[in-house]
Amino acid sequence: MTTTLRTATQTTAATRAPYGRLLLVNLGATVAAGAAAEAWVAVMRAVGVELRVGDPFGEASSAMALPTGACATSIAMCMVLGTALAVALNWKAKRPAHTYVVVAVALTVVSLGAPLVAAGTNAGSKFTLIVAHLIAAAVIIPLVARCLRRA
Repeated sequence: MTTTLRTATQTTAATRAPYGRLLLVNLGATVAAGAAAEAWVAVMRAVGVELRVGDPFGEASSAMALPTGACATSIAMCMVLGTALAVALNWKAKRPAHTYVVVAVALTVVSLGAPLVAAGTNAGSKFTLIVAHLIAAAVIIPLVARCLRRA
């Protein structure tokens, strides 16, 4: 009985990603997603899309120009919580990679609502921001999930 319990504990511990590697993968994914999103925004600016965003459900007068680097900064801020989520799931979840993908996709879908309801935001800006959200998710989710899957 003791041998079986010890083996189960060792197997569980062995299937967890090392925390140092998990943090480095999250950092790399954050930088890559920020660069990709900023590249997308730069292309849209070059095409002539005027990027103005307002407060969700706010007044149209709240719209302001989207500064360069805003997407990368937002991604970095969100990934603080994303990294905490990955660490918590790595620690507690039976299937951390699967659980991370499900939660991250759900949060991505929720995040698409902000550009849609932003006041004073034109269609080009909404499209650009939605695609930027999807680009960030397409970069981050597979990289972090792969790290959680490999142990």
